[in-house]
Amino acid sequence: MRVAYLECFSGISGNMLLGALLDAGVSEDLLRQTLASLDIGADLRISHVNRSGISSTNVEVLTEQPMHEVMHSHDHPHTHELTYEFVHSHSHAGHAKHRNDHDHNPVHHDTHHRSLSNIRELIRKADIPAPAREVALRAFEMLGEVEAKIHNVPVESIHFHEVGAVDSIADIVCGAAGCHALGVASFVCSPLNVGGGTVRCAHGEFPVPAPAALALLKGAPLYSSGIQHELVTPTGAAMIRALQCHFSSFPAMTVDAIGYGAGTHNLKGHPNVLRISVGELHA
Repeated sequence: MRVAYLECFSGISGNMLLGALLDAGVSEDLLRQTLASLDIGADLRISHVNRSGISSTNVEVLTEQPMHEVMHSHDHPHTHELTYEFVHSHSHAGHAKHRNDHDHNPVHHDTHHRSLSNIRELIRKADIPAPAREVALRAFEMLGEVEAKIHNVPVESIHFHEVGAVDSIADIVCGAAGCHALGVASFVCSPLNVGGGTVRCAHGEFPVPAPAALALLKGAPLYSSGIQHELVTPTGAAMIRALQCHFSSFPAMTVDAIGYGAGTHNLKGHPNVLRISVGELHA
């Protein structure tokens, strides 16, 4: 049986998964065509970077809307990667934003937002295989459900901030299409290193992992190596769950493809990468 093994010794985020898939041989054209079919005004910037001596593939989601229009921070536009926010339709009390560069900055709230139903419709219309569509829909449903429960609001009142929605849609839908392209029967995942420290949300400082990520990873084997960064993002956690991963140490398998997806930061003494190994599971 053909399987893919995800080693999350530096956690997982949406763009790390995309990088690992590309590095393992998934077609760049496939991801670009998938993104184009969504028609959300986004593109991918793909590059090769060094993470503590490991050559890995870095993926950035670029949008048509400049970051300075929606963020109070002074981040360079080229660091615009996975940014999303859930907002309540009738209240600004629950704003919280997650980025895969482990920085949680406040954002303006006067731009457009995408509802969960709007995102469902985008995914249903996208030109992707049915199994990939199911994974993408499942990921967003899970994200919406945990955020609704955390904030004690109906799931349909959960909205994504416009720029963040573009990032999340790109990461999740392209990730689902790339995972389908591997042609594996199942995904297996290592225990997840969640990192440490705190993340800054509109509610204040929260310990890592962020509430949504922890809720999504109920029952999964988690640990912290002591690294003071957020390593598992809610989108990364949602993909783990949407792919219906099994958890184990490295399985007995013959590996024929390996990929490394880069995290944003080059952590001192620790390769901030997600590794995927693809091959045949031994009977």
